[in-house]
Parts: sequence; C-alpha cells; structure tokens
Amino acid sequence: MNRGFTLIELLVVLAVLGLLAVLAGPPLLATIERARVGRVVADLRTVEVALEAYRTDHGAYPPVTVSCMAIDAEQVLQLPQELADGDYLPQNPRTKTSTLLEDPFHPGATYKYAAPEPYWMNGSMQSERYPVWVPDDFPSCQSTGGRHDDSPHSPLAWAVWSLGPRPQKTKALNDKAPTAGMTWYTRMGDHGVIARYKERNGPSWSTLR
Repeated sequence: MNRGFTLIELLVVLAVLGLLAVLAGPPLLATIERARVGRVVADLRTVEVALEAYRTDHGAYPPVTVSCMAIDAEQVLQLPQELADGDYLPQNPRTKTSTLLEDPFHPGATYKYAAPEPYWMNGSMQSERYPVWVPDDFPSCQSTGGRHDDSPHSPLAWAVWSLGPRPQKTKALNDKAPTAGMTWYTRMGDHGVIARYKERNGPSWSTLR
C-alpha cells in the first residue's frame, strides 16, 4: 500500500530546502553581480567606440541630455539620441531610451553620458556647455577637490557610466560622479558607479583597474 508523506516529513523537507536556499543565495547573487559588472565594462568600451566614431564624423562629441522635469528623470544624461539616429549604436523603438544598449543594473534605462559639450534641456538646445566635475588630480581622480568644468578645453573629453548595483544616495557624491574616485564601485557589495572616461588629448580610463 502506498504511504503518503506525514506533516513532519514535509516540514523537514521544507526546512532542508530553506537551508539550501540560504546557503546558495549569496554565492548566486555574487555570480550575477560579477556577470553584470563584466557586461557593463564591455558595453562601456562599445560606447567609447561609438563616441569616437561620432567625433571623427562630426568634429565634436554628441550633446548631453538633461531635464528639469521629474517625469524625465530616467532620461537625464542618457546616451545621446544622436548615437542611435546615426547608427553608431542600435536603436530601441520600444522605449524612450535612445538605444538598445541598456544598463543591466537598471533595465529600461541607458548608461549615463556627460561631456563639456552643448546640451539639450527639455528638448531645446542650450548655448552653454554642460559642466562636468573634474578632480584636481585628473585623470587619476583620487583628490577630493576639483571643479565643475564646462570649458571646450577641459582635460575631460567625456565620461560614460552605470549607476552600479547600489546607487549612491548622497547628492554631493552624485554631483561629482563619475569622475571622482570616491564615487566609484570597487568590489563586490560596494556602492558606486562603474565608469569609463577619456582625457581630452590622451587615453581613456576605466574606474575598475
């Protein structure tokens, strides 16, 4: 005669499964985070190629996108629409984002982009340039001092970044991201951005070194 499980046996099985889930959870989450970080690093190199190709064709880097409207918060500093329109990056017809190249830590949003270039504000091109934080010791970027630089001769050509798995909550740090070292993601479980930036007349750098 077939014998079913008793309530105690079922509770024991559930307890064992729960224990296994607790033990397996952290390593699994760490593996997922490492994979996403690796994808971000590769994607930012792809964006770099697109930016440099755009500059070769147009003589300048693409404009920055900003907005003072809360409804557009996800679109602030998005990858330039010009990169998608010019086929430097693939287009995404399904969302407002400019490209299929989405930040894996923030699905539905592109990576961020900033440069001391003219910028779009609420859909209108501004005559000023966008001010980007440049540390005093740029390009090593470990100094706590620096300035917001919108000069066409700024030592920073551009910066692209992911907000990372755990975005900073402090406005003062966000205002200095991604070029201030204190805002960088450096290890598993860390807060901060994962970025790539380029010197005006020099090489590009990754914040994960």
